[in-house]
Amino acid sequence: MKRALPVDDVLPRLISALASHRAAVLTAPPGSGKTTRAPPALLDAGLAGDGKVVVLQPRRVAARMTARRIAHERGVRPGDEVGWVVRFEDRTSAKTRLEVLTEGLLTRRLQADPFLEGVGVVVLDEFHERSLHADMALSLLAEVQEVRDDLKILVMSATLDPAPIVAFFDGDCPVITAGGRPFPVEVRYLPRPDERPIVSQCVRLVRQALSDQPSGHVLAFLPGVGEISAAQEALSGLAGVDVLPLHGRLSAAAQDAALSPSAQRKVVLATNIAETSVTLEGVTAVVDSGLQRSPRFDPALGLTRLETSRISAASSDQRAGRAGRTGPGICYRLWTERQQALLSAQDAPAIQRADLARSVLEVLSWGGDPGTFRWFESPPEASVSQALALLGLLGAVEDGALTELGEQLARLPLHPRLGRVILAGHAAGCLRAAATAAALVSERDPWSRARLHTGLLDRVRLVTSGGSGADRRALAVVRQVRDQLVRVAGSARGPAARHSERDEAAILQALVAGFPDRVAQQRAPGGRRYRMASGRGAVLDEGLPAPALLVAAALTASGRGREPVIRAAAALEPGWLPTRRHVAVRFDSERRAVVSELEERYGALVLSRRPTSELPDPEAVSAMLAEAAAKDLRRALNIPPAVAAWQARASWLAHNLPELGLPDVSDVRAFLPLWCVGRRSFSELWRLDVLGELRNQMTWQQQVLVDREAPERVRVPSGSRVRLIYEAPDLAPILPARIQQLFGMEDSPRIASGRVPLRIHLLAPNNRPMQVTSDLKNFWATTYTQIRKDLRGRYPKHAWPEHPTAADAEDRPRRRRKT
Repeated sequence: MKRALPVDDVLPRLISALASHRAAVLTAPPGSGKTTRAPPALLDAGLAGDGKVVVLQPRRVAARMTARRIAHERGVRPGDEVGWVVRFEDRTSAKTRLEVLTEGLLTRRLQADPFLEGVGVVVLDEFHERSLHADMALSLLAEVQEVRDDLKILVMSATLDPAPIVAFFDGDCPVITAGGRPFPVEVRYLPRPDERPIVSQCVRLVRQALSDQPSGHVLAFLPGVGEISAAQEALSGLAGVDVLPLHGRLSAAAQDAALSPSAQRKVVLATNIAETSVTLEGVTAVVDSGLQRSPRFDPALGLTRLETSRISAASSDQRAGRAGRTGPGICYRLWTERQQALLSAQDAPAIQRADLARSVLEVLSWGGDPGTFRWFESPPEASVSQALALLGLLGAVEDGALTELGEQLARLPLHPRLGRVILAGHAAGCLRAAATAAALVSERDPWSRARLHTGLLDRVRLVTSGGSGADRRALAVVRQVRDQLVRVAGSARGPAARHSERDEAAILQALVAGFPDRVAQQRAPGGRRYRMASGRGAVLDEGLPAPALLVAAALTASGRGREPVIRAAAALEPGWLPTRRHVAVRFDSERRAVVSELEERYGALVLSRRPTSELPDPEAVSAMLAEAAAKDLRRALNIPPAVAAWQARASWLAHNLPELGLPDVSDVRAFLPLWCVGRRSFSELWRLDVLGELRNQMTWQQQVLVDREAPERVRVPSGSRVRLIYEAPDLAPILPARIQQLFGMEDSPRIASGRVPLRIHLLAPNNRPMQVTSDLKNFWATTYTQIRKDLRGRYPKHAWPEHPTAADAEDRPRRRRKT
């Protein structure tokens, strides 16, 4: 007889709700039995009609365990009435009425059968995890309901806020809530933050849990496989206790071993694969690191990086609940109670942080528009734009619509990049080798620990030849994936070419087809820094050979601001790439001239260049020369001092007499685009008469006005022509003159049509400044009388007339110096 569970009490209400509504939400805490009790209840109530109840699980291990548990409770053999479908495993038959499968498989089924024939109810379990596939499935199922009003949808979760789902179904979605977990769980926090490595903390608390609890198993949550391996090694000496790992890389048999009931005490070291749906019989203690490792997509880089981060409060509740499934338990948290209060309520949904290339392809294949598609939650515009750009680069999308190639890619259960590799390999007759390369890129590297210094093609050959030195489990997975890819490629259209599977060029061209933007070129011979066809930089992993040209099939994002790391690559020959010819102009800094070259380009990469006699665009030449000259004006133009003096005069007059409408000639850089027309080098520019060119920017009348109203020199009574100094447009020019030169001048001279009196710098006979004035008349009347006595004493050989404005030549020095 089945053990009663809290969810049993609400099943009649759930059945009634779904009988009269198209969708419903079931919320129930961990351990309430919703996963194993609700789906068969819907089947028995006839809500699926003659069809199936399909249950979506986010993980393979949960899908298998769920199906087995339901089959056990119903007394049937797995694969008959109740079965499951996960990657590499189909345990269903013609008798199957309740089918548990992983989320991505439903999306594929919907693309192949848009009406979802033979399915009456779809259950989305653990929807709070908000995986990309779950969000897509809900959106697509809602569209199916537009033509199939008999299709029922049930969304289930332990920690879900049902309001968004109710709103998504326009309010036509009742919410059923089940009671709490059957057994209490005591939660213990650290008294203070612990800075020691997380593995050390976890190992210590696992030992404490085994000591505190006289019986029962211990489940410990760690962020990743590396931490699990380290903890397993540290706990390997426990007497009478089995220490078992549980994560997605393990075989089904190894996962089952960790989950199966056992009389022997055991410690299960798990990632968040054990957070939901899975019941580990006999677990009485949970040790929670509070960390998880999850992918985050960077649309700016087009890369996904794995980030270790704090779990949400909802996840911490789920993990703690594992200890109360079959009896009272205890949860040890490796953080403080204060830190618990700071956790986010829920994890960010995957659609906000995932690569959307596959999802956008599915929307287009469905006949939708990513911009108007009814997403359960709208994705970031940048991620959608990046996905469309990649699909366009792969040839899957053109003018916003799916191409024939895009339709083929949509039928393959792969990321569009890998699908493109498979289709290209099929067309080139090297499908098996291309599928092997795609499998090596998408799965764990069998030689990651061996640090095998080989390229991707060498690894492809090793997979086929026997896999010497490889991790046997990882190698088996690669081969499984390869064989699966070869099978699914049968849906590709068009005959395969007759090439050898060892045709290296054909294999590499298949890789380039899937990773066209990741063809990379060494920045310096022998270096490990590369520039990719996308224009971005990358660094080659130290364990890989460094050819001049390669295709980076696996790229890992590094820390913020650092270039990504190439983890898997294959060497290329330039002749294998579909290049384009381009006549380029560039400024040669050594020759100081614009040169034209014929370049062979692939994306942003220049594979080769040579001089050419082809005439480049004259406008591009002059623009490039002008840009170079502006940066190095001293070498580009011969600018004598007279140029700056004339510019100062012209600018001063333009400022003070704006009605003249004089052009601005203050910066020669402004005229470089004009002067560079028809020229290609600095030597040609150097021969330019810069002063003449500047004057030619004015009419003849304007040039005359500059010479007259802003004169270069002013004649003084001594007969000399003294050069004026134009400091700034808003200051009067300076007339520097010895005082004897001005005897006989009654007042300050004026320029600019008499509007501006000059600032006179009166100099002593030794040419040192003695007085500054703009009112010479006042100076003669006042100040001159005061300083005359001193000047006569200091310079007795010079004439110092009592009446300077009436002085004649006899009062001036007999020897005149040129000014």
